[in-house]
Amino acid sequence: MREPLKDRIRLEHIVEAINKVYKYTEGKTCDDLRTTDMMFYAVVKNIEIVGEAAYHLTKAYCRSHPETDWEGIKKLRHVLVHDYYQINVQTVWDIIQQELPPLLDQVTRYITETDWEEWEKSYKVVTETAVHKNLIQTASRMKKDGMDTKQISRYTGLTADEIEEI
Repeated sequence: MREPLKDRIRLEHIVEAINKVYKYTEGKTCDDLRTTDMMFYAVVKNIEIVGEAAYHLTKAYCRSHPETDWEGIKKLRHVLVHDYYQINVQTVWDIIQQELPPLLDQVTRYITETDWEEWEKSYKVVTETAVHKNLIQTASRMKKDGMDTKQISRYTGLTADEIEEI
């Protein structure tokens, strides 16, 4: 199984995608976006990437940075991907002009201000605790269903001592 990408990498993807949007639209107008298919699709794809990266941020990270409208970003990506036939060019242009600059500032600040070593350590502890709790619950159900300790250990990875304590 692939290891999931960490929050920092997802934030870096957001910055990279926004910078590409700026590169593609530099010196351009909304009419250029409307009439140049390649530019339009390159911009939309990178805004989708912003939404996809936001979608994959951990809930804990999003909760710790509530000033960013993570849900709105994810919803926009959903609209761009699934309702592609209804994309309004003026709305995309407005997002480029009004929404991306503060988002870029926020995400850049998050990247530089977060103590990543501490964040990943605390996130790992929370994740491992939650996973362990789920394994204990699963083992408890298995034990009630009559499975023996050896079988439960093989399926859950818990030690015999942990299973006996249930």
